Amino acid sequence: MLLALGVVLLGGLVHGTFGVGFPLVSTPLLALMTDVKTAILLTLAANILVNGYSMLRGGDWAASLGRFWPIAVWMPLGAALGTLWLVAVDPNPFRLLLAATMVFYLTSHYFRDLDWSWIPRHPQASGAGFGIGAGVLGGTVNVGGPALMIYFLEMKVAPLVLVQAINLAFFVSKITQAATFAALGYLGLELLLWSLPLALVSLGGLRAGMALRERVPADRFRGWLRGLLWLMAGMLVVQFFLELSGG
Repeated sequence: MLLALGVVLLGGLVHGTFGVGFPLVSTPLLALMTDVKTAILLTLAANILVNGYSMLRGGDWAASLGRFWPIAVWMPLGAALGTLWLVAVDPNPFRLLLAATMVFYLTSHYFRDLDWSWIPRHPQASGAGFGIGAGVLGGTVNVGGPALMIYFLEMKVAPLVLVQAINLAFFVSKITQAATFAALGYLGLELLLWSLPLALVSLGGLRAGMALRERVPADRFRGWLRGLLWLMAGMLVVQFFLELSGG
């Protein structure tokens, strides 16, 4: 329990600093002590609390929640499908697929003919695709944030809008995932007793990370996001091969 509290505290700190990242940190570290499905179940309450608090922080919701709410409609569909997939098959290969997508995006400037302008040209269609894809990835490996980060970085939204919109989408999708797990009989009193203290500690880390983020200029923040995407891709590849080898 002490190790788990330390993990969610670190996850909250990362999420508060970057606006995303709690499941990326908490899921693989907790999975070292349990397994991926148990790690996701233990952090469901913390994810909902962290996403909800981050979504409501900062005000000016019309610019973010009012504009990008359709993504939060598509995310639950993907989350429900991903959760059903999680309990039926091995979700490990999705880590490698997600990492490959992120690296492709981050290195796209090396390809002259590559054009990402279709995302802002077709915001609704691309938002639906990224929303469902992120929901499936969130439901299977609990790491769907990078997919939405790619979308919002190409939409060139302000940092506050990016953070609020992503957290709205994941707040709704995590509630959907919790309802799906409950319908499948995976939620119980014992899990609740474990997850509530983890949720409260994650909130403390989140607030500390938010205090750090407010001192960072917007351009530097976007640079940090790209760096975080590289870090996420590397961690996902390592997690894939560790799981593949039984490590």
